[in-house]
Amino acid sequence: MSEPADAWLVRAAQTGDVGALGTLLERHRALLYAVAVGMLGHGPQAEDAVHDTFVIALRRIDGLHDPAAARAWLLTVLRNVCRAELRRRELEPVPEPSAFAVDEAIDRHALRDWVWTALERLSEPLRLPIVLRYFSNASSYEAIADVCGVPVGTVRSRLNAARATLADELLATAALAHTDREAQLRLAAQFGAAMQAFTRTGDRTLLREVLVPDVEFVLADRVPRRGRDLYATLLTSDFEDGVTGRVKGVITGAGLTVVELWLDSPPEQPLHCPPAVTQVHTHDGRRTRRILSHYASVAPSNSAKAAP
Repeated sequence: MSEPADAWLVRAAQTGDVGALGTLLERHRALLYAVAVGMLGHGPQAEDAVHDTFVIALRRIDGLHDPAAARAWLLTVLRNVCRAELRRRELEPVPEPSAFAVDEAIDRHALRDWVWTALERLSEPLRLPIVLRYFSNASSYEAIADVCGVPVGTVRSRLNAARATLADELLATAALAHTDREAQLRLAAQFGAAMQAFTRTGDRTLLREVLVPDVEFVLADRVPRRGRDLYATLLTSDFEDGVTGRVKGVITGAGLTVVELWLDSPPEQPLHCPPAVTQVHTHDGRRTRRILSHYASVAPSNSAKAAP
């Protein structure tokens, strides 16, 4: 029997057949690796680029409208990954913000239930880096290290372990009942709406339903703090200075929610705060218990005052 065509494998993968996706990726692994080596040289960076291409394909296979073009599509993804790696040490410009509702932000970042089921089987030390790497703006090794509070070398080793474990878990969970994400999405929508309202009004009572009273948090100064009222006070101070925030995206899973926010400095103080922040919220299914943050940079020479 002849091997199935790429188009057949893509269509099967788009219906949730993880095995078909695995077959498609393995079929082109050698070619992808050769191209990665040509762009990045021999070594772990080329291998990482192929792994990154596989995970991106996992996320975006539903968006491939021409299944017969799978090979060219994978090569395009790989080349983009390699170019990003070549630019890794350069400051990447923050994209122009676009405003949309919290519900739309959640929908835009929604993953298929079976992918989240597999992700949630990873331990938190592995799950958080891979979620940040592929589903947030805090995707560089340096940003992930900043959020997780570990060295860059640890980030790389955890990502390698997470990729290998995730591949196994996807195969293991493909035929299982998948996580019901409705409750998680409702929690994310509730939090996003509360934070949006708080940034507009400064009414700290809005945070009672989404943050525990002794919430732990780390802001731009990297100082660990505790307390919902203190968190509200620090944010309110920046609001009074004219800083405004807008929810860009919300990514949620069991016990973990990633919130992307745009921060707008007042016109008279354009460097008052960084342009964006990625927040990681650890929650108990009802309210956030811990907040870690990573702030986007404006330029290497700027030392802008950081906003929470």
